[in-house]
Amino acid sequence: MADAKLFTAIHIPGIPFVHEIIRPNKLKKHNYQLAENNKIADSLFHYLYKKDARELHCYYLIADPDDALERYLFVENNELYHDFLSRFRDGQRQYEDTEMDAFLDVGNPKDVLNQLKRAYSKQFYGEDEPLPLCHMYGQRMWHQSAFLVANEAALLELREAIDTALKHKESRLGLFPSDGEGYDMYIKCVEDDFDWEKVELPYHDREYYIPDEEADCSPPDVFRRFKYQLSDHNGK
Repeated sequence: MADAKLFTAIHIPGIPFVHEIIRPNKLKKHNYQLAENNKIADSLFHYLYKKDARELHCYYLIADPDDALERYLFVENNELYHDFLSRFRDGQRQYEDTEMDAFLDVGNPKDVLNQLKRAYSKQFYGEDEPLPLCHMYGQRMWHQSAFLVANEAALLELREAIDTALKHKESRLGLFPSDGEGYDMYIKCVEDDFDWEKVELPYHDREYYIPDEEADCSPPDVFRRFKYQLSDHNGK
């Protein structure tokens, strides 16, 4: 799966699904043409949209046939991502990133359903299942120690996310501090020739270190696959 594309799900229970095609009102108006649609399984459909010679793959997942609310669209993370999502906004309803990610080979549909079901199931925790609790304490300044304090659930998810980053160069996982205010952790595997001089140092005490905002790139800038999610961090 070296050429796998990154997909992120949006929750779209209110979008009409007619003749096995999702029908958001604004797509055709904004020049999105449905070039292909394929039924992979009773609960999974593949769509290829085109706009101005650019392509965007999507997978519509019926996560629970008995629950009309459990409908998700996994959208390819490319330059059309934010524009495409904006076409699903309707008045008070906002169809946003659910933080469900999957690396999918669009040329190998047999594996897609299992991968998306797994991405969906990972979003839920049973009553007796512990939340992944993790506190990360970075270096205040040079030579100071950093600390990672986490329970087993968090470390297991972190290990899996690291394996994903080793395979696909990037990954994201959701964690919780002890106050329950969840956050995302992004992981980037860089090449051996990565230019470390360009990225700001990790010290967070500005009494000792203030990055040069004109010269140094911030951590979100080194991500390629997740750059469309992380663009909001830099105001881009």
